[in-house]
Amino acid sequence: MWIVLIVIIYFVAIFGVSRLFIPHLGLKLEKIPDDIPADMSEEIEKLKSESGSAAEFLEKSWELIGGRYRSERFNTLFKFRYLFKDLKEIWNMRGYIPCTQSSFLLRIFLVKSGFFKEAEVALRHTFVNFCIHQYLRVKINDQWMDVDVGEKQRGMKLGKHLKWFG
Repeated sequence: MWIVLIVIIYFVAIFGVSRLFIPHLGLKLEKIPDDIPADMSEEIEKLKSESGSAAEFLEKSWELIGGRYRSERFNTLFKFRYLFKDLKEIWNMRGYIPCTQSSFLLRIFLVKSGFFKEAEVALRHTFVNFCIHQYLRVKINDQWMDVDVGEKQRGMKLGKHLKWFG
């Protein structure tokens, strides 16, 4: 009986309460900021000029952000404070950042490029290793594609996302 209660409380905390205070994990999608770091804006413009289509821009952005950052499921617990770093600080980092932060960066790139509307970039969540994991679904050519940018460095392909099993 106690184990069932503990499991229920854990799931409520992870999938409910955490969304109230962890940035970019909310129950509703937050707006893309008007002001972003100048070098981030320059990078978006560079990729935009190199891309002939929304699909090409998505792939180039996924390569850039996924090559610069990586998610690590257990580091999210050990480096909990990273969840609360602001955009400029995260943009200037390399290596580990939480999946919520890498998804937020990719959302900014996609929407600021003009190739995508905010409604065409949706947050999705899954449960992996007792933690909530975030990835994006991006509407491209009238179809939705899974994009898990934080898992790219571990071999996740564009169009796939991390799953509990498989």
